Amino acid sequence: MPFLTEFFVVCVLSGTMVYVAFLAALTVGLWKLGPSSGGPTPSVTVVVPMHNEKTFVASTLEALLRQDYRGDWEVVCVDDRSTDGTGEILSDWSRRHSRFRLVRVEATEPAVPSPKKRALARGMDQARGEILLTTDADCLPPPHWISTLAGCFREGVDVVQGPKHCLGDGRSCHRYQRLEMLAFVAAEAAGFALGRPFLASAPSLAYRSEIYRRSGGFHGLEGLVSGDDDMLVHRMVRSGGRSLYALDPSVSVATHPADSWQQVLQQRARWASNGSRYESSAYVALLGSVFLWWCWLLLGWIPWLEGTVPGWCWWGVWAIKVPFDLGFLTVAAWRFQRWYVLVDYAWCFPLQVAIAVRSAIAGHLGWFKWTREADGG
Repeated sequence: MPFLTEFFVVCVLSGTMVYVAFLAALTVGLWKLGPSSGGPTPSVTVVVPMHNEKTFVASTLEALLRQDYRGDWEVVCVDDRSTDGTGEILSDWSRRHSRFRLVRVEATEPAVPSPKKRALARGMDQARGEILLTTDADCLPPPHWISTLAGCFREGVDVVQGPKHCLGDGRSCHRYQRLEMLAFVAAEAAGFALGRPFLASAPSLAYRSEIYRRSGGFHGLEGLVSGDDDMLVHRMVRSGGRSLYALDPSVSVATHPADSWQQVLQQRARWASNGSRYESSAYVALLGSVFLWWCWLLLGWIPWLEGTVPGWCWWGVWAIKVPFDLGFLTVAAWRFQRWYVLVDYAWCFPLQVAIAVRSAIAGHLGWFKWTREADGG
């Protein structure tokens, strides 16, 4: 075997070993997760940014109104330059319900790369609560959502992540997102359990206002399109914040999926656009390594057919990946009580690799739009 071929094979096998070790560590993290338990009742502010959300705003507001939290709590809704009537709905709602306050980002304000971060920061500036909770305008938090997450803030806990899951019907793109979200939420939970949170999600995220302000909030992140959740959590943990995962499937926040494959691709490209912009160089290096490994999974059959590398160097990697994926997802389905999601793995797993590679490339080249119509989120 020529030296360059040997070197290439060693790189592929090394990448596979890193993936297996990483997935094994995440699986251990899922096993370690303990149930969340009720504790204190600090004052809470829920901040919800909204831009042209007329379709979902009423159901989201109703879900928030039904919260059973016994402590002091409020909801700050930020109307981010909506033009579809969302602002009028929010204005009427805040007049009728004293817990709800309306903050506006005016249409005359300058455009920014990340309008959601600006809207969130505007809401945080108006928050009165000791604990800041965030959710999205197309999400449905269950009635004891605030109670469960706020109750996790025992002494020494600064950041709490809660679970979420996908709604949708039986169409293929919804089923794909349902499985993908289970994997995402499981990896997110495992990171928190291991004390190394690397993923986070805004639909069910809480943190002390003190750690938010001490870490700098969104300052310096305004030029990045995405990252209003995980990038912020990275900052807060580096500032000394201790993180906790609220493992309680009954408080999983339901979120509406993208309604077409085109919207899925737009949304995933937007999410991937900041992959090389994280403040941790080690994390950027890990993401780059994973991307290259995915490229091999997707395209490795070409050098195999050309006779450049042995066949097992490509199909053997898939043969290793699949059982470790299934093992991790099985533990995830058990911890989050979503067994039915696993039935779609057989057709989703090769598609996920292709979407991941395409999203990383499209995201970094700016081949996406951020609108409700473009990506459904």
